[in-house]
Amino acid sequence: MTINRREAITLVGLDEKVFNNFFRTAGEFSCLPRPGGRGFFKFDDGELKAWRASYDWRTVELTLDDYKLCLDFALAQHFRGYVVSDWSSARQREFGQKVTNWVKGQLGEVAFAKFIEREFGVKLELDFNIYDEIVPQDVIGVIENGQSRQPKIGIGIKASKPKSAYLVLTEDEVNLAKRRSDVYVFCRVDIPDDHLLRIARDNVIEIVKDQPHYAKYSALIPHFENIKCEIAGWCEVADLEEVTSIPGQDFSGLRLVKQSGKLNRTKADWARVLDRL
Repeated sequence: MTINRREAITLVGLDEKVFNNFFRTAGEFSCLPRPGGRGFFKFDDGELKAWRASYDWRTVELTLDDYKLCLDFALAQHFRGYVVSDWSSARQREFGQKVTNWVKGQLGEVAFAKFIEREFGVKLELDFNIYDEIVPQDVIGVIENGQSRQPKIGIGIKASKPKSAYLVLTEDEVNLAKRRSDVYVFCRVDIPDDHLLRIARDNVIEIVKDQPHYAKYSALIPHFENIKCEIAGWCEVADLEEVTSIPGQDFSGLRLVKQSGKLNRTKADWARVLDRL
């Protein structure tokens, strides 16, 4: 059945901006042909229902315990003085942005491991130790018969925002032999911008409860909720494309990317990776 854009947004249950990004830029699903590129956008509801079923299957819920593990790692990185700069400039990121990025990255790894164990019964070992140099591979062990063995291939896990349309890697991540992975997994972590406020909620309330404006926002201070993460798919290192920009973003140098809608993501696709791992 053919449906219009508004009906399509309701059917897939996505934020409008995310929906637009997914069909216009990410190639997650397509609209029906438009004569001359004009007219209203129309969609096939069967394609969208199939996409949503896949999305739900690939989505993992992360708990407060998962978050604690990742926040601990992020704070350890911060307090050891690890410097993180923006990709496009030498400007150092401020505390909140650094911690959010580290937490998001680690949550992506945890979500991937939970997904693989949930769907395939395979336990993966992740490395949450702190090193002087960036660790090249994110999966450091496969648990078999209660013992951890070394993976046969390198897997790099990259996490981004829910609306991100591309897996994006820097040149160094791919071209330096000691950092290159054989397979890259892309995760979209729906971590709220105010996640630090949520876990510090009680302490914040205690500090501001006697202040003049507290009554205006007291009921709006959010509680922590489980964080959803979509395991968007994977690609071989050879499948990455060299670009200097993607729609809506120019890079300061070369990047290696893959459109999310072109990633491998079926159950059979994941089984192929596990067979090699």
